[in-house]
Amino acid sequence: MKKFFLMAAVIIMGAVNVNAQYKPEKMSVATEINYSGSNVSLPEFGARARLFLNENMVVRLGLGFSTTSDKNTVFKRNIKDEEYEEITTNSSTSFSLLPGFEYHFSKFERVSPYVGAELGFVVGSDNTKYENADDKTQNTDTKQPTFGFKIGAVTGVDVHIYKGFYLGAELGLGYQLSTRGRGETETNSGTFDGQKSSSDNQFSLYATPALRIGWFF
Repeated sequence: MKKFFLMAAVIIMGAVNVNAQYKPEKMSVATEINYSGSNVSLPEFGARARLFLNENMVVRLGLGFSTTSDKNTVFKRNIKDEEYEEITTNSSTSFSLLPGFEYHFSKFERVSPYVGAELGFVVGSDNTKYENADDKTQNTDTKQPTFGFKIGAVTGVDVHIYKGFYLGAELGLGYQLSTRGRGETETNSGTFDGQKSSSDNQFSLYATPALRIGWFF
């Protein structure tokens, strides 16, 4: 969080004394990429498209994708005193779609603070694969789908460094509901439905700081 606010301050101080007007015109379209170091169940990297209806009102659409993988290898010996490997691989992928709205305060020349809201969802899949080199009949591949619903409020600032180019920072608060489906497990004997599903209600507010870089045309 300290790094986030420090970088945000540098962005603002670097442009606040410049008087040129470089803000987007009416019906301009902007694209940007963003990084959020402490997202909750959302991708850390993402992209966003924004449509500037006028100098105050902006509609936006955020997209995100993430993938993680963790591999654990255990070395064992069988009854013949031969060494073999047991490998467990855990992986996860997710995709988010977050439309929203922003209201910008047009008091400043190059700096554009705003408030807004977003509503969207996250879909993905968790996968656990087990491989036994000594006894392949024990091999399993389990896949479980995930779904998340999010609603949140955001506040941030755009700093227009050059005409058509801007940097920004944003902070969001929101609520998210996450569910996991039954999934299925594939073995040498066939494919079987999962034994359980679950849901996770995150009632508490959580902070999502993000740094952004974008351009408009």
